[in-house]
Amino acid sequence: MTKIIQANQLEEGAALLRQGELVAFPTETVFGLGAIANNEDAVKSVYAVKGRPSDNPLIVHIADEPAIFDFMKDDDQDRHALIEKLTAAFWPGPLTLVVPVKEDTFPSVVTGGMDTVGIRLPDHETTRELIRLTGFPLVGPSANISGKPSPTKVEHVKHDFDGKIGGIVNADPTRIGVESTVLDLTDERGLIILRPGFITKSMLETVVDNYPILMGGTIASDDTTAPKAPGMKYIHYSPDQPVMAVSQEEMANVLQDLENQNMPFALAATTQTLAEYGSRAQATFSLGEDITSATHTLFSALRTFDDVPEITQIVVELFPDKEENSAYRNRLIKASSVVME
Repeated sequence: MTKIIQANQLEEGAALLRQGELVAFPTETVFGLGAIANNEDAVKSVYAVKGRPSDNPLIVHIADEPAIFDFMKDDDQDRHALIEKLTAAFWPGPLTLVVPVKEDTFPSVVTGGMDTVGIRLPDHETTRELIRLTGFPLVGPSANISGKPSPTKVEHVKHDFDGKIGGIVNADPTRIGVESTVLDLTDERGLIILRPGFITKSMLETVVDNYPILMGGTIASDDTTAPKAPGMKYIHYSPDQPVMAVSQEEMANVLQDLENQNMPFALAATTQTLAEYGSRAQATFSLGEDITSATHTLFSALRTFDDVPEITQIVVELFPDKEENSAYRNRLIKASSVVME
């Protein structure tokens, strides 16, 4: 039976991690599935329990800002200065930095066999204390079955892993609701955003205005290329029913087509859109008033309808292609079999 670990029981969670067990932990983004990052067997069990492809690298979570320099190959003073700027501005917080990894620091299963590693300092004091008590950084991919919506509540983690992992650290629902921005600092062309998140390109530019910042592709270049960061190569975030991402402009036509085909559908949308179209759906989920609330609740929306067996299609409102919507769009489009805008 998976133990629910309270904040005053963190030493129990740390003991499980040191023994090679898996313990899910909260962050400001989503819940992570933790394993101590220097135990190859423990890290392999993360892949096995999640059903995760072995070339999909894992992000390493540290407890204190200076620790990044303990685990990266510090061969570039400009990169060192750049990291200090970025961490001063955004850590602790939802920014992962991909850096050259120091040899013999982590087993290759952590890095997907690459010479780089993604490192971040989560903005959650309970988890940082768990890492300190464990005595070594933790890998922490999202605590969900691979390919399914990421977990933003303890209940989501229990749904996927109860009885399969050692423990879950109890905490309130996550504050942001989508995974961290991943920024590659190892590319000669400039700084590459490998995965969009709460920290946007414009926010980064205010801190590193002397570096070009580029948006990376959504997938690796081919099926034989290992991705540098999670979420780049494989299908993600998909619930049991097929998902359609539909813009406000296309909503009326799409819903009419579903009704013409007698397809019972669920609608996840803003309060404004639900007021106009919600009565036509067999089930609904409110994404709130704006992009902030929509991003925060998207994964909950995708999980909600798994327990509504009569639904054969999920329609989710797609926000316009603007920078502030990029994290939401990235996750929703990856979850969708059809995109209409």
